[in-house]
Amino acid sequence: MAKPAHRLAFKFSPILWSCFFLTINHVSALQTTCPNPLLSPLYAAPKQSPLLVDDESDSFDIPNLPWTHQPLCSTSFSDIPGEKFCVFSSASYNLGAGVSFLTTPETAAGLVVAIDRAADHWLERRHFKPQEEFQHPDLPYAIISIPGKGKGVIATRKISRFETIMRAFPAVIADNAFFPREEEDEAGVKFKVTEGGTRKATPAGESVRARGFVKGRKYYQRALEQMGDRQRVLNLARSRKGEMHVLEDVIRTNAFGMTVNGRDCKGLYPEIARMNHACDPNAFPRFTSNDLVMSAVATRDIMPGEEITISYIPLGMPTSYRAKSLGNWHFNCTCALCTAPAEAREASDSRRERLMELFYAMQDSETQYDALVDWTREFIELAQVERLITKIGEYYQVFMKLYYDKGDPESAKKYGEAALYFAEIFSDTEGGFCTSLREDLQVVEKVLAESKAKSG
Repeated sequence: MAKPAHRLAFKFSPILWSCFFLTINHVSALQTTCPNPLLSPLYAAPKQSPLLVDDESDSFDIPNLPWTHQPLCSTSFSDIPGEKFCVFSSASYNLGAGVSFLTTPETAAGLVVAIDRAADHWLERRHFKPQEEFQHPDLPYAIISIPGKGKGVIATRKISRFETIMRAFPAVIADNAFFPREEEDEAGVKFKVTEGGTRKATPAGESVRARGFVKGRKYYQRALEQMGDRQRVLNLARSRKGEMHVLEDVIRTNAFGMTVNGRDCKGLYPEIARMNHACDPNAFPRFTSNDLVMSAVATRDIMPGEEITISYIPLGMPTSYRAKSLGNWHFNCTCALCTAPAEAREASDSRRERLMELFYAMQDSETQYDALVDWTREFIELAQVERLITKIGEYYQVFMKLYYDKGDPESAKKYGEAALYFAEIFSDTEGGFCTSLREDLQVVEKVLAESKAKSG
């Protein structure tokens, strides 16, 4: 088949495979973020507002400005000379629950519109009912104590697949610059790794980790003090008690990774953070950038009394990978997948390893069309058995590109439309992933239209 002249916006790179497990997933604060924003449901296109303020602003009395406190700023968190990071708070946000942002003035200015849009959801308060049913709230969940797990969320009625279970508002969104990590090189020399990948040597006798804790305490404390409802945050689980400020501990333990106005951040959504982990979860967190709302969406039917779970780690990993990744939370997973009989776990691991093999093989430039068709069918069957439905949008985007490059725009369109269908369920409809899919579908449809015109 002849390759089409038009090119799709989506491009492969070696990075793509390294992110096989990291795309279209719940991304925790401790998890590496996939560097390809077009494959992340938490990607938000930059938005800019003229309401730019910081600690040096002459007047803080600007109409419609959401901030209720003067920003507290510092240049010590950035590797860029003169770049500021500030604490911005709105005590009136979310009907007085409040929110704090630890970010740059430019990013905060770009959030003003999103903060205003979130007010549209506040009439719902418990987030999930359609407009005509406001008068008859029927929460599909309850937060209760679960033996061995602390607090958790259970279904109070049947929840249908793809149903929105709850919508939650952030308590904190913090730039990743507030969370430097420390590593060692081959010689055992410690260095700080910034979010941009820059290495900075640690002064002799000084710990980057300890220095970071001390440096950030003042800003975490200010962010906490300026919230309207601190207990909403303080009641959440912690994993490093005594090592750092309580808010940093809560964020590192419970936050979601996201990109806001082009900045990698961690978002703390206390209600959704109450959901416990499962490696084969029945719900998935979806972020919408235009209003900063995080929703929990059912990935399959959930029965009354069943616990509602999300995954703290990327979906699709074999058992050994999952166990290592969950070490950040200091617990051994007891979900149905991890406690299944050894034979069942080994079969699952085999299928997941085969998915990785197929993913590599399908992208090989030497792969023939007939082999691609066979492998695509096998890949889909394995993904369905492993119930990786939240990753189907990503997989189908890959198939769209592969079939398009093989000169089969009809199949490319089929997979592209299916990819967009699932992407709009599980990701930000205005984010980069859905946007790139729509753009690529337009290219494919143009090729098909041109081909039809020539043959007609």
